[in-house]
Amino acid sequence: VGRVRAMAERAHARRVAPGTGVTDGATDIHRSSAALAREAAAECIVLLRNVGSILPLDTAQSIGVIGEFARTPRFQGAGSSQVRATRVDSALDAVSALAPVEFAPGYTLNARGDSAALILDAVAVAQRADTVLLFVGLPDGDESEGYDRSHLNLPPAQLELIAAVAAANARTVVVLTNGAVVSLEPWHDSVPAILEAWLLGQAGGLAVADVVFGAVAPSGRLAESIPYRLQDTPSYLNFPGENDVVRYGEGVFVGYRYYETADVPVRYPFGYGLGYTAFELLDLA
Repeated sequence: VGRVRAMAERAHARRVAPGTGVTDGATDIHRSSAALAREAAAECIVLLRNVGSILPLDTAQSIGVIGEFARTPRFQGAGSSQVRATRVDSALDAVSALAPVEFAPGYTLNARGDSAALILDAVAVAQRADTVLLFVGLPDGDESEGYDRSHLNLPPAQLELIAAVAAANARTVVVLTNGAVVSLEPWHDSVPAILEAWLLGQAGGLAVADVVFGAVAPSGRLAESIPYRLQDTPSYLNFPGENDVVRYGEGVFVGYRYYETADVPVRYPFGYGLGYTAFELLDLA
């Protein structure tokens, strides 16, 4: 009976105010949860590359925002992990609120449309901008529970887009949207800055803007290594198995343990992540 009473009291405390359709205290709860989501998302972003300290950006410069993910954020995984967010903030809106922006989608999320025309429009935007924020990543159908990916590559249209935009504007910052590691080849060296943003939740767009413009210093670190090739991964020779049987032949040598033990080079190791601050040690004794 005590448990039933406690549940009833909690429900009463969150009762719907008559005629409003709004739960008492819901507004304050939503405000605080949105702020927490924004803070958590910003702390998850990993700064992989920042040649010439191109980041953080100045809000006075013109920004070319390119990529459908900037306008239509993929903020969570697929399948049973999905939740209904109270609101979803896009990076396009968040960046536009801080700096002059011109947008081009660059690609579609359903692989339809004229890819060549979209890339041409994106290149035109890149050429007019001081700096480009290029949002690329994996669409919903490329990764989910219930099936496995057969490669680590970004979609072909996005690879073409990266090459074209990077050639058009040397100040191109790539922002990645993905649930699991993607290959950074062959485009890695063609851009000066890369943010691994993962799937950041409902406030992800605001968090990206916070990091890009320096309101928040990036502090995220990689939870897994980023290999050069799929063939370099420790499970490559055993996965996906045959006749519905998978043998985990790597044993304890999973992830970084394998790369360290076998001396296999990776693009970025487990635990990697840059910041905006430079450190120097002097006059040690």
